[in-house]
Amino acid sequence: MASPKVKHTWWPGFLCALIFFLTGCSILPYPGLQNDEVLFAPSYFGVPGSSILQVEVFHHQVPLMLLSYLGALKTWIYAIPLAIFSPSSWTVRLPVLFLGSVTVWLFFILLDSIHGRRAAWIGGLLLASDTMFLLTTCFDWGPVAFQHLLLLGGLVLIARFSSAGARTALFSAFFCFGLAFWDKALFVWIMAGITFGTLVIFTEQVKRCFTTRNVTVALGGLCLGALPLITFNAETRLSTLKSNSSFRFDEFPKKFRALRGTWNGSIMFGFIVSQPAEPGQPSEPANALERASFTLHSIAGDHTSNGLEWAIVTAPLLSAFLWRRPGTLRIVLFCSIALAVAWVQMAIAKDAGGSAHHVVLLWPIPHLFLAVALAEASQLVPRRVGIGLLSVALVYLVGENLLLTNQYLYQFARYGAPRNWTNAIYGLSDELASTRPSQIVLADWGMQAPLVLLQHGTLPLTLADDSFLSPAQSEPARRWDLGRLEQGLWVGHTLAYRQFVQLNDNVLKTAASAGFRKELIKVISDSHGRAAFEIFRFVRSVAPPEAAPQG
Repeated sequence: MASPKVKHTWWPGFLCALIFFLTGCSILPYPGLQNDEVLFAPSYFGVPGSSILQVEVFHHQVPLMLLSYLGALKTWIYAIPLAIFSPSSWTVRLPVLFLGSVTVWLFFILLDSIHGRRAAWIGGLLLASDTMFLLTTCFDWGPVAFQHLLLLGGLVLIARFSSAGARTALFSAFFCFGLAFWDKALFVWIMAGITFGTLVIFTEQVKRCFTTRNVTVALGGLCLGALPLITFNAETRLSTLKSNSSFRFDEFPKKFRALRGTWNGSIMFGFIVSQPAEPGQPSEPANALERASFTLHSIAGDHTSNGLEWAIVTAPLLSAFLWRRPGTLRIVLFCSIALAVAWVQMAIAKDAGGSAHHVVLLWPIPHLFLAVALAEASQLVPRRVGIGLLSVALVYLVGENLLLTNQYLYQFARYGAPRNWTNAIYGLSDELASTRPSQIVLADWGMQAPLVLLQHGTLPLTLADDSFLSPAQSEPARRWDLGRLEQGLWVGHTLAYRQFVQLNDNVLKTAASAGFRKELIKVISDSHGRAAFEIFRFVRSVAPPEAAPQG
């Protein structure tokens, strides 16, 4: 439990949170809205098929589960800003950026309570300046923002229960964990790591707290928070487990590269920001912020990774010679075990664990490890020398993080965002809203959720999938697809931006076999002149179907 001084000294944690928030505001508007980032929108606007479990409340369908592993918590939370403000990148990203700032503040509080103010400063500043934490939170396509918030909220409450024995804190902690499971069932990775680390390292404390009443309180909070997930699995005979428990053991090198790329911050170049070699017209700085970013880049040069890799190895080696405080070694070992257990689950999970939005679910346990290790290492020498060396190391590490973030900001402003992060989505939304066709058919993935959000669910959107005009279709389904060919306005990606190339080709081939050809109406480009979307329709071919062109 924090000392009275810690309770009343609120400004250091607030400062760390403010650094994170302001840094996030600088990059927030650049990429276009991405489909997974706004996956909550179709269920909020009542798009059929956008949730797999819902309940009727006062004649309204309230979504509970969007996918077998993804709950509707984000949909519930965003009902408030979407009811007040017009949909935009700011409406979508400011709430999660704020939640990330609260997470940084909670992390400061946690470190302050379990190790002290020095570790809290280190951890708070490192997390506040962490580029991957910033990008994955601000553009929350994982989604990860609620995962981090609920994890830290639960850990802070567990620390309070451990020091004061308040069962309300225990119940609230496990309620947070339950909500995290409902939000995204992959929370099991980090929760399993933390649980195993706690049982191994804090065995005596667990034994003291392991009473029937405490277990009942904890299980009650967990089940209440995860109630929608539990209900879904009860109705579907453990569908979450069955559909997400496939494993493979040959991807360790690939996933270790993803782990390393996420830790050093390099993994998202080319994914969320365009590279200099990619097509498009580079932009000059348009405002004071961009001019400052361009100037800093011209001085520092390209900075595509941070300096955290050496720190994660060096700090524990330095501090291993002398553990000045009882319990410090246990915290470092706990972090090591929790990270190892969580990452191994990622490494063997099929179709998961190999991207930044998966790896970052380990955060901020690495920062907890690093903060405690650096704080302890700084006490190996006389106080003034230790503080001086620690300050130099911290300035270097935070500076490396900020230079890396500036590299992303510079490339956002100069080269824009690629593929499914293109800001051409705004032009597409405006164009479709102005034409108001009776039916819009989307011939590729990545457009539906942003268009639903930006136009308040008013566009008549349907999706073409692999079953489009397939031989196995029933006659009513075939008539429906032919009607979409004849009457629908179609939207797809240009060749360079296609997500599912096979789907697009199949649509064109089956349309040609039915006697239709593609007629391009308009191409929508991004702010850097890159053609991203095509608006087209199908018209009957003059030539016989067998001679019809296919593209």
